[in-house]
Amino acid sequence: LREAGAWPSRLVCVAMEKGWEQVAAVVGVLASGAAYLPVDPALPPERFRYLLASGEVSVVLTQSWLESQLPWPDGVTRLAVDTLPPGGALPHPVQTPDDLAYVIYTSGSTGQPKGVMIDHRGALNTVLDVNRRFEMGPADRVLALSSLSFDLSVWDVFGTLAAGGAIVLPDAGAERDPGHWAARMAATGTTVWNSVPALLELLVEGLEGRDAPSALRLALLSGDWIPVPLPDRARALFPGLRVVSLGGATEASIWSILHEVDRVDPAWPSIPYGRAMANQSVHVFDRFFEDRPDWVPGRLHIGGSGLARGYWKDEP
Repeated sequence: LREAGAWPSRLVCVAMEKGWEQVAAVVGVLASGAAYLPVDPALPPERFRYLLASGEVSVVLTQSWLESQLPWPDGVTRLAVDTLPPGGALPHPVQTPDDLAYVIYTSGSTGQPKGVMIDHRGALNTVLDVNRRFEMGPADRVLALSSLSFDLSVWDVFGTLAAGGAIVLPDAGAERDPGHWAARMAATGTTVWNSVPALLELLVEGLEGRDAPSALRLALLSGDWIPVPLPDRARALFPGLRVVSLGGATEASIWSILHEVDRVDPAWPSIPYGRAMANQSVHVFDRFFEDRPDWVPGRLHIGGSGLARGYWKDEP
C-alpha cells in the first residue's frame, strides 16, 4: 500500500463483500498510515464511481471474485487481498492521533453523500471507553453483522481486536438471516451482540421457545428506537444479558451517549437515551445555542473528542 501511495490523509477504498478480507484490509490500510473508505460493492455503478472519484481514490482493496465485476474508474490500482502473500511485521507507524482513520459517506438523504472524516483520537476514545465499561477481553466473541459502510463496524473490528477477542463473521449474503446468525453464534460461542435494535428483535423472534444458541452476555443496541419490551424479551432468552442503549452520529465517532437498560417499566413511552460517554458531551440547546431548561424541548448537540474533523473536501 505504501508503494502504491498510501500515506496519511490519503484514502484507500475497501470494496468487499462481508468476509475476513475486510478485516485484513482495514488493518492493513491503517498500518500503512492511510485512512480507509468503505464502499459497498452492491451500490449502483453511478454511485460507486462517484464515491471513488469524490474520495480521490487511487488504490482499492477488494476480493478476487469482485475484481472483474465492479465498475472501476480508470487509473485505479486494485489489490485483491485474498490473493496477496502473507506479509511480515507491521511497519513503523507514520500517522499521528490527529490523522484520519476512516471516512464514511452518509446516505445523501439531503443531497449528495458527504464523507465524514474521523481521526484516530476520536475513534480510539470511543472504542476504549466501551471496552473498559463492559470488560471486553480475549474470551469475547463478537458477531459482526453491520456493513463496513456503517460505523458500528468500526467497533466490531477495532474494539474486538483491541480486547484480544475474536470477530465472528456471517457468510456474505446471510447478514439478514436470523437462522444463520443463531447457527454462527452456537458454533462460536458468541458473547457480544452489536446492531440496530431491529436485528436483535429478529433474532429474539426466531429463538423464542427454543434454547439460546450461546452464552450472550452483552447486547449493544444503537441507530434506531429500541422497542420497550425488547430488553426483557432478550434477557428471557439470555439470562444475565446486559442490554445497552447507545446513540450518536456518524459525525461523532460511532457513539457519544449510552444507557445501560436495567429495569424496564412497561408503561414507559421509550427507553432512556442516556448520558455522555467519556471525553464527550451532550447538550440540549435552543436555536441560539443557549441551554434549554429541564423538560423543555430543544436541539441535541454533541461535543468532545469524538467530533469529526469535518466533511471530506469541505472542512470548516
